[in-house]
Amino acid sequence: MNAQAEATLELAADLEQAGKFEEAEASYRRFIQEQPGHAVARFNFACFLRRRGRFEEALEEHQSALDLQIDHPEEVLSNMAVIHTEQRRDAAAKMLLERALAANPNYIPAMFNLALQHEEYGDKKTALQLFGQILDLNPAWHDALIRIAHAVTVREPDGPVIRRLRRALRYSNIDALTRESLHFALGKALDDCGQYDEALAQYALGNRAGASRMLRYDREEEERGVARIMEVFGPEQISSVEPVSDRPLVFVTGMYRTGSTLFEQVLAAHPEVKAGGEIDYFMRGPLPESPQDWRERARGYLEYLDRSFPGADIVTNKRPDAFALLGMLKATFPNARFVNTVRDPRDTCLSIWFQQLDGQLAYACDLGNIAHHYAQYQRLMQHWRGLFGASIFDAEGIAKGSERVERFIFFPTGIPSIGSMRQRGHHAITLSERTLFDEPGLFEHYFEFR
Repeated sequence: MNAQAEATLELAADLEQAGKFEEAEASYRRFIQEQPGHAVARFNFACFLRRRGRFEEALEEHQSALDLQIDHPEEVLSNMAVIHTEQRRDAAAKMLLERALAANPNYIPAMFNLALQHEEYGDKKTALQLFGQILDLNPAWHDALIRIAHAVTVREPDGPVIRRLRRALRYSNIDALTRESLHFALGKALDDCGQYDEALAQYALGNRAGASRMLRYDREEEERGVARIMEVFGPEQISSVEPVSDRPLVFVTGMYRTGSTLFEQVLAAHPEVKAGGEIDYFMRGPLPESPQDWRERARGYLEYLDRSFPGADIVTNKRPDAFALLGMLKATFPNARFVNTVRDPRDTCLSIWFQQLDGQLAYACDLGNIAHHYAQYQRLMQHWRGLFGASIFDAEGIAKGSERVERFIFFPTGIPSIGSMRQRGHHAITLSERTLFDEPGLFEHYFEFR
């Protein structure tokens, strides 16, 4: 690349960095118009478009860079795979990652993303093999070690996984986020071995590191926010809104770490149900208070579902922290069903503290704040139960002792035949108690009462 071309592309990047997006785009387009065969410019412009959320245009520019035989095509292919993953086109993403590795078998970003995809689809063996290959190529690629620690049950306190985690934490040049992740991974590994005191110390270090990137949690503000939701989303407001759709939408909500992922997998075992995962559509802006805005937001959600899951009959949305939205969702989607996954409150709070969560979850690094947030969640769920409890299924809405949860979830959502679930590898599980555990007695491992 000559000096003039490099300076022009640097200018476009500087304009973007300064928030002058229109000027940055114009700069890229002028350069490409003058030099349409410049592969690096196409690649840089594609990255710009992706950051602006213009995914299809970004894919076109990436393809142009490939057509122009850009050096290191594995990087372009990997970027394209990430875009397809973000758009939930997993088959296309997998193909592109495999092409990237065909171009460069040692390209770690593609190898790591392919491992993540295998892990997500339940192929833990292949995922672990790929994570291991990454560490063979680069022992300092700590994200692969962290994934291994979370994917396996560690049996030996002095085994290779824990030794490598301890060794990684001795490095002084790792970034703060990676150090935080290593503390959480080591805590999990020690927990697996029953080394609860040391595991607790590692979780404390991880949360101490994570607190610096978290938003500030204001308990009084949280209480005022819940009170405001209860005021705005009252019975009169909800009943006055004209519904947007009678589609049988399913929302799996509740606190984090209460089994929502498992429950969504149960629902998605039915051929007419598509697991949407943690769809963040409704979380991208403040909760609207005007009923007219509710309808607009709801219509946008349906368009998102149709675009992201074409042909799907029922799409589940497993966004645990979306319980504040239930009033708006019930008003606009009257046939929606809400599955509120529950677990022993003590285990729930402690399990959240054991996880490295998003910085937006301001409460997550402090046990006192987690407990306070849990109380506000319970307060709000009680409000929704009083308004439309028949649409909420949880420990208070499923008959105690029932053995077939499908009859409460599938039939009300209009799924015609539960018998079609009886496929190899697609059996439903049952709920026989009031709470759903992924590790019963977690709290007792760490605390005792005297």
